[in-house]
Amino acid sequence: MTDSSDRPHTPDETTTPENPEHETSSRPRILLALGGAALLLFGVGLGLLIQASLADDSTSEDAPAANSAAVGFAQDMTRHHEQGVELAAIELEHGTDPEVRSMAFDILTAQSNEIGQMQSWLSRWGQPVTNPGATMAWMGHPGSDTGHDHSDPADHTDGGHDHGDMDHGDGDHSSMDHGDMSMPASEAPAAGGADSAAEQPAMPGMATSTEMEQFRAMRGPEVDVRFLQLMLRHHEGGLHMMEYAADPANVDQDYVRDLASSMKRTQDKEIAIITQMLALRGAQPLPMN
Repeated sequence: MTDSSDRPHTPDETTTPENPEHETSSRPRILLALGGAALLLFGVGLGLLIQASLADDSTSEDAPAANSAAVGFAQDMTRHHEQGVELAAIELEHGTDPEVRSMAFDILTAQSNEIGQMQSWLSRWGQPVTNPGATMAWMGHPGSDTGHDHSDPADHTDGGHDHGDMDHGDGDHSSMDHGDMSMPASEAPAAGGADSAAEQPAMPGMATSTEMEQFRAMRGPEVDVRFLQLMLRHHEGGLHMMEYAADPANVDQDYVRDLASSMKRTQDKEIAIITQMLALRGAQPLPMN
């Protein structure tokens, strides 16, 4: 007689059903697994970026001053990117268009990694992640603690960069009217007014608190179009900071300039793609704020 323990083990057939419904029911778990893998890759990538930055001896020898363009760029672009990541996350949660969701995923992962890199610089420089002063003051903008100054576009041309007529590079938006970033004094919210802090974004292109609340409440196809509109304006609003930080006349650290240049190249391409996506969906860009 042969002991049952000596017989070869055979897999339990009940663990591998051939029912087609099993494949459908497993899809949510597959998506969750893919999401987990994406987060893991992000964490690994961020760790490698920080490690590579720490290994660069030159960065420890040229820590910029607190009021420098390098520090200001890292602080304000981190804040700008954080809203971009939130916009993308809302689209991924509530959007329905696969093409738009794919764009949102690319933006979320890329900007999350860039945030990690900039925050690692700020940590090593001994600077706070959040800009304690006026946003974009490092570019010569008067600004304010609650937002950028819209009152006089002539004051925003430091270093030859004029918000009113930005060249968007590969996207070639010179013929498109996204609105003037300036606002007539009669239409601008009064400084320190009840609604000025809530409705005026901290930096060009950023959504206001009301716009973010409305976007979070949306469901269905309208989410996809609104995401494209908000992200197009968001991308365009950040270009000026990237251009300024990529200029050797403004920033001494080559690694800061390299990241700023890389950001601009990526966003120029995405601006062109998003513009086409909006046109195909019969939607118009939002005016610049």
